[in-house]
Amino acid sequence: MMNTPQSPQDNAQAHHEGRLHVGDQAVQNPYQEQPMPKAGDKIGPNRVELLVGEGGMANVYKVWHEGLEVVRAIKVLKKAFHQESRERFLTEAKILADINHPNIVEIHNIGLLGHQIPFIEMEFVEGVSVKQLIAQHRRLPLTVALSITYFVSQALQYAHVKNYTLYGKVYHGLVHRDIKPDNVVVSKDGVVKLMDFGVARPSEVSLHTVGAKIVGTLIYLSPEQLNGTSLDNRSDLFSLGCVIYEMISGGRAFPHKSLQELVQKKMKGEYEPVSAHGVQVPDSVVAIIDKSLALNPDHRFQSAADMGEALFAALHEITARAPADILARFMANPAALTMVNLKLKSLPRHHLPVVSKKNMILWWIALAVASAAAVGIIAAILLK
Repeated sequence: MMNTPQSPQDNAQAHHEGRLHVGDQAVQNPYQEQPMPKAGDKIGPNRVELLVGEGGMANVYKVWHEGLEVVRAIKVLKKAFHQESRERFLTEAKILADINHPNIVEIHNIGLLGHQIPFIEMEFVEGVSVKQLIAQHRRLPLTVALSITYFVSQALQYAHVKNYTLYGKVYHGLVHRDIKPDNVVVSKDGVVKLMDFGVARPSEVSLHTVGAKIVGTLIYLSPEQLNGTSLDNRSDLFSLGCVIYEMISGGRAFPHKSLQELVQKKMKGEYEPVSAHGVQVPDSVVAIIDKSLALNPDHRFQSAADMGEALFAALHEITARAPADILARFMANPAALTMVNLKLKSLPRHHLPVVSKKNMILWWIALAVASAAAVGIIAAILLK
C-alpha cells in the first residue's frame, strides 16, 4: 500500500497537533511529553550537573558518568520539529566518531533521551571559548593569538583531508563551515579544541538539503558561503582569518552597521587593516591575515597546513617558546603574558638593531671598564 505524500496544510496541522513530520508520516512530537534535562536528571549512566551551553539547535550539559566516574559533556537536540535537524545532529555524531585528533573534541557515545530525543555524549573541556577570552581581554597577546590559530589550523588540516564513511558512502575531507570564536575552546591547561561540527559537510557534496538557507555565522562566513557558490577547505581558512583578526585587534575585520553593509563589504573584500584598531604587528602577521581574507579563494592559503606553517614561522620570529607552552602559561596566569612584555620581541626582525661582531667586542670592553670603575667607586664609599 502506497503512502500519500503530505500537503503543506497537512504538515501544518500535524505540527499544531503536536506531531513531528518524518518523511511522509506524522509521528508524535517527543518534546510534548519529554522536557529538556535539568540538574539531577539521569541521561543513561550520566547524572546532569548543570547546563553549560544553550544554542538554537541544542543544549550542552556537564554530566558525571557514574559508572566510569569521569566528567563528560552531553549535547541534547532541542525542539527538533524537522527531520533535517535530527539528521544533521546524527551526522555530527558520525563525523566526530570517526575523528581522532588532539585539537578536536572527542565523542564517546550517542543515544536517545526518553527513547526519542537524540543526544551525543562527548569529552568535557574545562576551559573558556575564544569568544570569552576576547570579552575578558579585548585583545589577546600576539603570541597567544598565533598559537591558538596554529592549533586550529592543525585540526582543520586533519578534518580537511580525512576520509569519512557517512550513510554507506566514503567521502574525502569535509568543510566545517562554522569556524568562529564560540567554537574554539582553550582548556585550563592550554589545549585548544575545535568544537561543533553540526553544519560540517563533505567537501564534494551536501548531505542535507538546506534550500536557500545560509548556514553558519554571518560575521565569519566566507564570500562564497554568502553567494551560494561551491565551497572547499579554503572557505574555513577565510573564517579562521576573521577569528585571528579579532583576537589580535579586538575588533571585526568587516565592521558594519547593517547586514546589507556586511554582505557588501565581504563580497568586495573590503576589510579594515589591523592597524586601523591601533595595533602594530609584524609584517609576517599582516601577510597571514591578508592572505586568509583574500576575496578570491585562489589567492588564499591553499591548505590549512600551509596556513599553519606560516603561523608557526611568524610565531618563531617573536619568541622561541612552543605554542603549547605559550598557551599553558597564559591560561595559568594571563597577566604574566602581556603586549608590554612582548613589545620589543613583537617587532619584525628587520626593525631590530643589527650589531656587528667588531662593535659587540668593543661593547663588552666598555662594559668591563665601566664595571671595574663602578666596583672602585662602591669600594671607596664602603671604606669611608
